[in-house]
Amino acid sequence: MGDSSHEMDREKYLLRPFGERDYEPRSRIGAMVNPEFSFTAQEDVEWEAIFLKRHLLNEKWSVEERKSGEVVATAAIAHSPFNYHPNKFWADVVVHPAHRGRGIGRALSALVESEAAAHHAECLWTDVRWDDPRSLEFSRRLGFVELRRLWMSILDLAQPTPPEPENRLAKLEKEGIRFTTLAKEGWERPEVRKGLFELHGETGRDVPRMGDYTPISFEQFEGELARPWFLPEAYFIACVGPLYVGMTNLERSMSEKDALRVGFTGTRAAYRGKGIASELKRRALDYARAHGVRYLKTVNDSLNAPMWAINERQGFRRTVEWSAQEKRFPKGTDAPARPVGK
Repeated sequence: MGDSSHEMDREKYLLRPFGERDYEPRSRIGAMVNPEFSFTAQEDVEWEAIFLKRHLLNEKWSVEERKSGEVVATAAIAHSPFNYHPNKFWADVVVHPAHRGRGIGRALSALVESEAAAHHAECLWTDVRWDDPRSLEFSRRLGFVELRRLWMSILDLAQPTPPEPENRLAKLEKEGIRFTTLAKEGWERPEVRKGLFELHGETGRDVPRMGDYTPISFEQFEGELARPWFLPEAYFIACVGPLYVGMTNLERSMSEKDALRVGFTGTRAAYRGKGIASELKRRALDYARAHGVRYLKTVNDSLNAPMWAINERQGFRRTVEWSAQEKRFPKGTDAPARPVGK
């Protein structure tokens, strides 16, 4: 979020609609603000292409320094494809550290709120770094309140991993649970994709989130399997007969050559408590080590204690933390969007 109590100098800065050329500076500024969890412009563009369909709001703006033409801040308001509600939106305001304190965050935040009101918003959601008291105070003044915490967890694979129970795999196999990878199953096969899609749909409902769960479409699920970060050989699956009952996957980090990201981990409710997720994650760790990866990164939610317990046992350590916040709007809020580009 922004961080200023001053008015932005409109003679020095131009606030305008976001353009295609702004993805690169948006990525660079994002990496300055959240270096632990940065994404390339390519990842940003491809993610939007998969998930932010035409019926979803996705408005963005940029602020550029008039003299240099450099983009120094961006803002966005968008629906979430995973917890869609027509009147609930994610908000994001990011300002280059060298240009903070100049009213830019304030101007962009006002624009986002005006756009939210024009779309009859019930609430806005945002994430703010917990180690950034200036931004936390700014979001508080805007009326945001914390609902939960998120944190980055990192596993240094150069460090020894705590031992796993020796008989866990034997017990699971005795119960008829088979472990494989998406590469071995054949990710091109329609029946494999449909089986995984159904597994995602069931297990995704239990992931803590802002708002209510919205399942993605089969087309969107398939879209993820065609992107550069997809690793079918690092997509680990637990099966009982033809039924997929659990999975975890690793993804390439397009911005970090020595790290992989943990994607999604889920187990069907009827098969939880058996150690399936732990066994899947152990296989992911073995894969990463075998391929010379130094770090694994994931994000944990304060409302998902079981998953954090698994990660902590395997050696993940809590690092940077974000405050997940919400701002409620009075019923009947309606206002025209503010003009930009002046």
